[in-house]
Amino acid sequence: MNMQRLLFCLALSALGSAQAFDTAPHRVGDILDTAAAQALQARYEARPKQPWREPDEARIPSGVEGEQIRDGIDLMRNTSRRVGKLAPDATKRMGWNSLNCVNCHQTGPSGLPGSKRFALPLVNAVNDYPKFDAKSGKVISLEQRALGMFGAGAVPIKVDTPEFQAIMAYLRWLGRETKQGAAMDGTGLMPIEPIARAADPKRGKVLFQAKCQACHGADASGQRKPDFDVGGGYLFPPLAGDDTYDNAGHMFAVPLLARYIAASMPLGATYDKPQLTTAEALDIAAYVNDDSMPRRQNPNRAKLYPDAALRPQGYAIPEHYAGQPPEAYQRAKFGPFRNVNEHY
Repeated sequence: MNMQRLLFCLALSALGSAQAFDTAPHRVGDILDTAAAQALQARYEARPKQPWREPDEARIPSGVEGEQIRDGIDLMRNTSRRVGKLAPDATKRMGWNSLNCVNCHQTGPSGLPGSKRFALPLVNAVNDYPKFDAKSGKVISLEQRALGMFGAGAVPIKVDTPEFQAIMAYLRWLGRETKQGAAMDGTGLMPIEPIARAADPKRGKVLFQAKCQACHGADASGQRKPDFDVGGGYLFPPLAGDDTYDNAGHMFAVPLLARYIAASMPLGATYDKPQLTTAEALDIAAYVNDDSMPRRQNPNRAKLYPDAALRPQGYAIPEHYAGQPPEAYQRAKFGPFRNVNEHY
């Protein structure tokens, strides 16, 4: 890395810190007890909220800065080819799968990755971290969250890896004209109304066959592009199998997946023009996340969400219900949920 680029990266890092959510007196890496975590979460939820800001690719600056931002955009669009497990350049295989970032962080009207409302947008990510992460029990940074998305690839990825720096440059550019430390309308996942019954995998299977399998496949394994074996990735991503979230991922929680589906599926749906009812989204999520669906297994999942008091009800695994009647686990997994919009 030449001196000009190094100085530019340092400047971007300082910008990100200036806009971050203030977790004081806690710092990144701190393990919080229940009371401290709940207090920090309450502060986080109480942040002032700014209007949605639609990004504009035409506003990307020129020069070294713009080149790095555009490289970050390309990496998010072509993650599989650039740094995926089947990337043509074996020295760049930093990701553990063949997904592209935009498979989850969808594009909105701007065409930019992570710019679709309530589809895990990234337009305000720099203001959302550091934050308490209930899954690890620690305060984490934006960089730690982003590194975690790469998983354990064949080639280690670090904060100073050029590809990672490019992605972070893009995220910081997205948040450049936002209000520092404030939340934003349209980010995260769309709140949905609860239903009085449990989510039903059997109903979900019928709905999946009617509304989802044309894109995601009858077995939910997705549709591969013709050049998949050389990093081409998917035309439509898998929802089951070994190349998607495992049985401890955030999306493995039925309410969380339902909220994502409700705002973005089937293809063409948006938060303000949904194509599914809340009940349909919950039923489809129940089918996709049913334990009978093939899925990569996480041997460490019992260690996640270590504080039971902070564990969202939707994160239900059999290990947490050992010695209890089977109905207890089924109710925790499929509901009825006390709060379908819990913080994850």
